[in-house]
Amino acid sequence: MGKTTRITMVIVLLCGNATFAFAADPPSRILFNAEILTMDDNNQVVQALAITGDRILAVGSNAEIKKLATAQTQMIDAGGRTIIPGLIDTHLHAIRGGQTYLFETYWYDATTLKSALDELKTTAAKRGPGKWVTVAGSWSPAQFEENRAPSIEDLNAALPSNPAYVQYLYDYAILNDKGMEALGLNKEGAALPGMEIEKDSQGKPTGKLFGNIGSFSFLLNKISAAKDDERKESLATYFAVLNSRGVTGIVDAAGGGTGAPIYDPLFSLWEEGKLPLRVAYRISAQTPGNEAGWFASTTAYLPPRFGDAMLKFLGLGEVLVFKVSDGVRLAPGFQAAQDGKDELYKVAMLAAHRKYPLEIHAYTNDAAKQILDVFERVSESVDFRSLRWCIAHISTGTPDTFERMKKLGLCYTVQMGPYYEAFQIAQTNGLAVGEATPPVKLAMKSGVTVVGGTDSTRIGEFNTWRAVEYQITGRAVGGSVQRRKDLGLTRQEALKLYTSNASWATFDEGQRGTLESGKLADLAILDQPYLTIAEDKIHTLKSQLTLVGGKVVHSTEPFSAVK
Repeated sequence: MGKTTRITMVIVLLCGNATFAFAADPPSRILFNAEILTMDDNNQVVQALAITGDRILAVGSNAEIKKLATAQTQMIDAGGRTIIPGLIDTHLHAIRGGQTYLFETYWYDATTLKSALDELKTTAAKRGPGKWVTVAGSWSPAQFEENRAPSIEDLNAALPSNPAYVQYLYDYAILNDKGMEALGLNKEGAALPGMEIEKDSQGKPTGKLFGNIGSFSFLLNKISAAKDDERKESLATYFAVLNSRGVTGIVDAAGGGTGAPIYDPLFSLWEEGKLPLRVAYRISAQTPGNEAGWFASTTAYLPPRFGDAMLKFLGLGEVLVFKVSDGVRLAPGFQAAQDGKDELYKVAMLAAHRKYPLEIHAYTNDAAKQILDVFERVSESVDFRSLRWCIAHISTGTPDTFERMKKLGLCYTVQMGPYYEAFQIAQTNGLAVGEATPPVKLAMKSGVTVVGGTDSTRIGEFNTWRAVEYQITGRAVGGSVQRRKDLGLTRQEALKLYTSNASWATFDEGQRGTLESGKLADLAILDQPYLTIAEDKIHTLKSQLTLVGGKVVHSTEPFSAVK
């Protein structure tokens, strides 16, 4: 006998200030006595909402929504707390970073170098002698009272029995003596692929390494090598941490030179029905040269946006052609090779004809302008405006660049790189540029759709609220640079980047991103009031109850009993 499918008709009606989507089923849950930021087009704030199955049935006042309750409805008193649509991080490297989450130590909240080193000591004590201890990005000397990075001597003193690796963004990394020994760098003629090993006047390695995104990723993969089940456990734990901050969806910007196996733990969690958030993923070129051929072969059997409500393929990104990527360069003057731009044209034409979305990396305005030259050439023969192509980062973007993006229908995905990098941007481009980064207001003024990400875990922090806070305050790490006040965002504008706008980037604006009747019940009850909490405390916000499709994926007191 074939499977019976139940069809529920939903009719949306307006009644007073409430919006109802009447369905055949009564509410399974009602959340009331809340400050609900719907993030709809009118930024409506309501008191209550009803959920039927995985969808929002109605939103409105306490009195209006309570009338829908039956004896079977679970009534949840929010106690005046703020409820928001689930956060969506549209640009992070969760698949890669999540698999080393349990391996790494994070300095996000350390305010002194001493406390940062103490955190490494604590990790080392838990692991025992001989085990690696790592910090792999998303910190800055400016956050410490000492205003300096740790030295090799600091790491030797703090960790005499453990190899240590501390990476500063993608600029450099520091190893202690045990770390150099573990990697064999204390031997004559030692080398690491793509790395420059700093040496003293006697030709001995100092413990400082210089490289690029690819070489640092390769080295960290080597250091953090783990069994498949350990990588899967780490990824699941990482996703749970995101849920605890109210994140219900992510867009992974691609594995970053780690190859197809990096996706196996993700696919395994999906197959087992254990994904606690919605994942859209992009695939990135893995080796330089003939990237168009590689993409053509790799995606040959992948339809556009293939997948389901929990996992789907979202096209190409973030490195499409290596010769057109400016890496983590912050200074002006980047010039892509002509053969690289020709290759990008081939990749873009492939994506346009196959109707793939894409996102491309451009740290600098110079890189963005050259990418636009190529995309404008593509637009002469193919209309790709409906495919929601995006350019990421553009920390030094100008009005002209965003005007060109608007004409092509491109979106701007902004992350929190400048939170750590604004001081360097100011040094290499002038203070005026540093005080205007990231140029979100310029993009919005041009009519470009702006969506928010974190770029964690190497460049940004995986706590999405830190990115939201930065968009509002404009205060770079340690107060190193203050963005001009007139370029800051309101709290509603900043939240929109990670909710309604973010859902647009994944073609889901009709399904999620706002709390409206008929949409998926992806939401979070916050522990503090987002609209009135002090600006510099926004990063401390946490979720006390997170729902994905009406199901509980995270809960703490006073909602621990909610199932």
